[in-house]
Amino acid sequence: MNRKIAAVVVGAAVVTAGAAFAGNEGGKEHGPRGHHRAKMLERFDANKDGQLDDQEREAAREARKAEMLQRFDADKDGTLSDSERDAAKAAWRGGREGRMDGRHQKRRGRMLERFDTNKNGALEDNEREAMKAQHQAHRAEMLQRFDTDKDGKLSDSEREAARSAMRGKRDRQ
Repeated sequence: MNRKIAAVVVGAAVVTAGAAFAGNEGGKEHGPRGHHRAKMLERFDANKDGQLDDQEREAAREARKAEMLQRFDADKDGTLSDSERDAAKAAWRGGREGRMDGRHQKRRGRMLERFDTNKNGALEDNEREAMKAQHQAHRAEMLQRFDTDKDGKLSDSEREAARSAMRGKRDRQ
């Protein structure tokens, strides 16, 4: 992977890790996904600590699965057939395609290039798991490196330090 792509991937992971570890400090909404994040916290943050733990994330995934099943299970048999799954994917892609600018399309291409091992243009469960494992390892590395007060999350100042370090690294390449 060339240095520019690596810098973009690392930078995106730092921003994602910062948002994930920062919680919702002081009621601030971070970045363009702040509204979505706030809604997810409102709906699934059962212990009201400002972040989603593993159990709360699982509850969110299960709720999303149930919503998708209700929306796309045309024959109401409780599972999605191949055609129903294809309809769900098409609806999801259709809504997403209109929002994807060139930067997002390039990022998606890099993600597929890196994790789509069978080269079918989509991430299968095992490929998604590999991507998730790599992402979690990177988040842990960023937390260990930039969490100076060792409280288990990145504060605004720690997140800015991480961004500055990544910008400096990118500029040197």
